[in-house]
Amino acid sequence: MLRHLAGRLLDLLRSPEFLRFLLFGGIATLVSFFGGFLLYAFCSVPYALAIFIGSAAAIVVNFGLNYVFNFHYHGRPMIAQFVTFASVAIVGTILTTALAKGLLHAGLWLFPACNLLDVEVVCHVFAIGVVTFYSFFAHKYASFNAGILALLQRLVRHCRLRG
Repeated sequence: MLRHLAGRLLDLLRSPEFLRFLLFGGIATLVSFFGGFLLYAFCSVPYALAIFIGSAAAIVVNFGLNYVFNFHYHGRPMIAQFVTFASVAIVGTILTTALAKGLLHAGLWLFPACNLLDVEVVCHVFAIGVVTFYSFFAHKYASFNAGILALLQRLVRHCRLRG
């Protein structure tokens, strides 16, 4: 059974849908970085506000690309899908931050002789990689699907049937 699940997971991760998700996420990351950079470096927008605006723009770009080219669910209005998408993205940001911070503590303990910046970068990249899987599945099954409430209602019904 575990081999079957691993095989299905590998198939999904090699799917065009997942690869497009990675591509669109990469584009959104560039929008976030360069949007923020242009605002604080050349437009005198305060640093934190510039980063926030860049991140918000990235969420809109990522949603638009995935909505138009990747996930095709028309059972809910687009705005409802966007609200779920933004919520999932915010949770993903929190998870990435928490995971990177936790890994940093472990990394500094395991590798005390390493440069702080090196450990920070490795932990940050690893956290992004882990959360990418959460994001894909959350967007596939919640944002561009029936939504979070529908998933929770199904889970409750399932638990009642089993209990």
